[in-house]
Amino acid sequence: MFGRVFLSYIKTSIRSPKYLFWTLAFPIALGTLFAFAFGSIYSSETSKPIPVVIEVTDEAVDEYRIMQCFANLDGEKMSDDLEEYSKEEAMAEAMGQDFDKEAPVSKDILDSLDGVESFDDMRKLTLDDMPMDYVSINPDEIKEEDIPFMEVMNSLEFDDGTKMIDRVIVKDHEEAEELLEEGDIAGIITVNGIKDVTMEENGYGVNHSILSSVISQYRLQVGLTIDTINEDPDKLEESDEMVDEAISGIDYVEVKGSAGENKDPFVQYFYNLIAMVALMGSVASCSLIVEAQANQSTVGMRLDSSPVNKTVYELAVLTAVSGIQLSITLIALTFYIYVLGIKFGGNLGMIYLTTAIAGITGINLGYIVAHMGKMRFEIKEGILMVFILGGGFMSGLMYGDMKALLEEHCPLFNRINPSAVITDAFYALNVFGVGPRYYRALTYMLVMSLVLLVLGMAFSRKTDYKSL
Repeated sequence: MFGRVFLSYIKTSIRSPKYLFWTLAFPIALGTLFAFAFGSIYSSETSKPIPVVIEVTDEAVDEYRIMQCFANLDGEKMSDDLEEYSKEEAMAEAMGQDFDKEAPVSKDILDSLDGVESFDDMRKLTLDDMPMDYVSINPDEIKEEDIPFMEVMNSLEFDDGTKMIDRVIVKDHEEAEELLEEGDIAGIITVNGIKDVTMEENGYGVNHSILSSVISQYRLQVGLTIDTINEDPDKLEESDEMVDEAISGIDYVEVKGSAGENKDPFVQYFYNLIAMVALMGSVASCSLIVEAQANQSTVGMRLDSSPVNKTVYELAVLTAVSGIQLSITLIALTFYIYVLGIKFGGNLGMIYLTTAIAGITGINLGYIVAHMGKMRFEIKEGILMVFILGGGFMSGLMYGDMKALLEEHCPLFNRINPSAVITDAFYALNVFGVGPRYYRALTYMLVMSLVLLVLGMAFSRKTDYKSL
C-alpha cells in the first residue's frame, strides 16, 4: 500500500502546474531579478578601507613591554654576575672583611622573577620588577603600534593591495561612541591585553563580519599560544617569537578557514529565497493531507471508511511530497549557484545538506498545520503563507536588516522562525564555516522538524468524525 500511495502522489505533484509554478518557476524568476538587482552593488563597495576606532590601553602596552623585556633578558649573564657576586661575598665573609658591594640584581627583583612560572605570572610583573641592566631592549621605545594585535590590523589588505583597516583617531571614548551611533565607523575595538581584545559594534554587515572574524581568529591563535607557554614554563623566553609566529598568518582569507569566500551582504537574499522555496513545500503537504481528511473531501470519506492504515498512508504522502520538494529545492539552489553564479560561501556539500534539511522542515510544517482543527484548506493555506512570507520578511527577505534588529531586541523569535533558522545556517557556513554556530542552526532545524512531525502524528491519531 505504501508504494502505491507514494507513486500516486508523486504523479499528482508533478502534474500540478500551480504547484510547480510557485515552488520552482517563481523562485527562479525572483532569484534572477535579485541577481540583476544586487549583482553589481557589492563589487562597487569592496576594497574600501573599514573605518574603525582602536583603543589601546596602557595596560596592554605595559604587558607587551614586559613580555619583550622577559624575552630579551640575558639570563645567562645575569646568572654569571650573581654567581661571581656570591663568591666575592663569601670570600669577604670568610676573611672577616666588610662587603658593601651592591648586588647586580636586588633581592626583590629576584623574588619576582623566581615567582614566574607561566605567562599569566609574567603578566603580573611591572617594569620595576625587571633587571633592566640585563635587558637588551629599551621598553620605552615600544609603542602601541608595536603590540601584536596592531601589527595584525596594520597588515590586513584586500586582494588588490588596499589596506583593509582605516584607523579613525578620536580624542576620547565619547567621540568614538558618537561616531559609532551615527554609523561613521564599523566598530570600536578595545585592546586591554595581548589576548584581551573586544569589539563594540552597531549593526551587521560585511564590515562587521570581517572585523569579528579577524578578532576571533586572533584571540584563538594567541590564546592557544599562551596556553602552550603556560603548560611549559621553559618557553617563556620564547614567548615573543611564539606570539609573532601565531599571528603571522592571520589574514581575512585564513580567517574564513573552512568557511566561505563570499563577503557580499546581499547574498542573504538568496539564503532567504532558498528558505522560502523549502517552506513552500508546506503548502503541498498540507493540501494532500487535508484532501485525505473525511470532513474535507469525498476522497477523505472513502479513506476514512476503508481499512487503510491512516499513519502509513500519511507517511507515504509525506515521503512522496518530500521527494518532489527536495528535488525542486535542490534544482533552485543549483540554478542560483551554477547559472546565476551566486556564491553561497562555505562547503558546497554542506550547503546542499542544509537545503535538504530545510526542505524536510517545510514539509513537516505543512503536516502539522493540516491537522490544526477542522478548518477549510484555504484557511490553513493562509496560516502557512503567514509562516512563509511573514517569516521571510522577519528573516530579511524584503528588508535585509530585519533579522539583525530582531536578534538585538527579540532573539527568541529568530530561534523559532523557520526562515530565520534556515538563513542562519547558510550565514554560519559562509562566515564561520562548519562549527558551533552552524551546528546550532542545524540542530534547531532537525529538532523543529522532528517536533512538527511527532505533533502532527499525535494530532492525526486523535482526529475522529462523529458525523459528516
